[in-house]
Amino acid sequence: MNGVLILAGGRSQRIGKNKCFTKLGDKPLIAHVVLKAQLIAEEIVVVTNKNNDTSQYSSVLPVTVNIVKDEFEGKGPLVGIISGMKKMTSKYVAIVPCDSPFVEIEVYKFLFQKAHGSDAAIPTWPNGYVEPLHSVYKSNSAVRAGEEALNDGELRIFDLIKRLQRVVAVPMHEIKRFDPQLLTFFNINTEKDLEMAKQTLSLKKP
Repeated sequence: MNGVLILAGGRSQRIGKNKCFTKLGDKPLIAHVVLKAQLIAEEIVVVTNKNNDTSQYSSVLPVTVNIVKDEFEGKGPLVGIISGMKKMTSKYVAIVPCDSPFVEIEVYKFLFQKAHGSDAAIPTWPNGYVEPLHSVYKSNSAVRAGEEALNDGELRIFDLIKRLQRVVAVPMHEIKRFDPQLLTFFNINTEKDLEMAKQTLSLKKP
């Protein structure tokens, strides 16, 4: 079974409010992501800040989505990944940020295929930059590596990745076969990004 873990614990400082509930079209950003996740995986978990009110999430998400809180407050996405994966039964889990409304389901299906038999499949740009928040991980390997990093006082997702034994780097030219414009990696941090997303959404409508 495959799973999707949606990270919804960011502080959204640049946009001035919780991005998850910012409207894009007729629904909040997180609802766009969940709709895509339902086409990718059987198990969906949303992980949010320890102090957030989960009822706000429940009010806009299907009852089949499990909402989990970070185990520790203010420690960043690494804690979110570990906290969420611990509550999941899926062998492989795709990470998706809540502010990426245009994720392409075929990209994630491809990443699940690439991750099979390894600890992770991570999209990689030509300059070597990677997309750890748009990747697929073997859940038990990721939890082990992430907890080792936290125990060593390391909080970056790269500190998790460097502890994995078998990581498949997936070049962007392969990703483009399924997402020519690479909109999967477009995320919303500012009001300008939100306006761009609205324009993109309008172009996607039939």
